[in-house]
Amino acid sequence: MNNILKAREDRYNTILDLINRYQLPVVSGKINYPGNNKNTMESLKAFGVLQQLLIARYTQHSIFTETLSGEDGKSLLMVVQLTSLEAKKTALNLETNHPLGRIFDIDVYREDGRSIGRENVGLESRRCFLCNEDARVCMRTKNHSLQQIIDGVNKLIMDICL
Repeated sequence: MNNILKAREDRYNTILDLINRYQLPVVSGKINYPGNNKNTMESLKAFGVLQQLLIARYTQHSIFTETLSGEDGKSLLMVVQLTSLEAKKTALNLETNHPLGRIFDIDVYREDGRSIGRENVGLESRRCFLCNEDARVCMRTKNHSLQQIIDGVNKLIMDICL
């Protein structure tokens, strides 16, 4: 778990470096994958889909793109010549409308280094993909076992990616 937290911290520091260098928003795309192994065959398949979608949506506005690999899985960073709100609207469209959108984690970081949350654009928090309750409540109350969540995420990925 410490390695996962270290990888997340390293990614955030890279994002801050990109913001300092370019003075533009940074889009960060990764997969919300449960458990300690973030580099499973399934998570990598889902990341491949996300990576293609992000490149297709943001390439015309991107001035820098980098793929990172770490203990917290793969992530794609893109510096974009868009307002942070425009970039977030595109991200939310993917998270809301793509069949794998519920496991996509697309953050947009403003020029001050803070990310734009769903609540900043008037949306409610994410829903649990197993029972459709507020995902934060499900996590806090442990409505589902880790294995149930892993099995559900893997089934979703394999249904879409095969």
